[in-house]
Amino acid sequence: MSGWASIWDELTHLWLAQQCPLCDRASSQPLCPSCYQKLQQCQLQQPVTSAAGALQILAWGTYHQTLKRVLAALKYDRHLSLAMPLGRALGQQWQRHPIRTRRPPLVVPIPLHAEKRRDRGFNQAALIAKAFCRQTGLRQLEHGLQRQRATSPQFGLGPEQRQQNLTDAFRLGTGWQRYPADQPVLLLDDIYTTGATVRSAATTLRRHGRSVCGVAVCARASLEKTQE
Repeated sequence: MSGWASIWDELTHLWLAQQCPLCDRASSQPLCPSCYQKLQQCQLQQPVTSAAGALQILAWGTYHQTLKRVLAALKYDRHLSLAMPLGRALGQQWQRHPIRTRRPPLVVPIPLHAEKRRDRGFNQAALIAKAFCRQTGLRQLEHGLQRQRATSPQFGLGPEQRQQNLTDAFRLGTGWQRYPADQPVLLLDDIYTTGATVRSAATTLRRHGRSVCGVAVCARASLEKTQE
């Protein structure tokens, strides 16, 4: 019986195992051990930096190689299980290098426009934020911001064009009445490039009396990329 039980356990493991979205190896985890090890090489050693507008940026890694592929697999290939390890890793980064605030911040993911949200079927920032908050114990206000107009894709635009593209792109969402006005806000997104998206979102929140302490992102583009 023990022999059959062992065989059954192995067959069950193979049946439950999925394919790694990066290399197609069988894996019981969102990434196989080999790809996960490669992902760790993208982690930043100095994750917290400052940006214009008094925002601090907490980034888990650099937007290249394996991390870039993982984010693409999540967003465009619908491997939603990848949001969990990404959010958890970002949460661990926060626990090691938190942005200091007087009270725990409220996490607000950067929203997609309703049309893009329907087409994609999910908002990757909200999924990552859910795992991030589970790791850190912070609260998420998923619909704290709304994208009030469809913007052009940021890819290929210069810094000034990006900022113009996102001017007045957001409006205040719902659920704020449950939280005091002096509770700081931590924005969360998957990628930080020039910061145009975050600045536009922060401007909207500040216009309504909300303090924004910074942004947490899975990946930050290199300085050379942001200046292209």
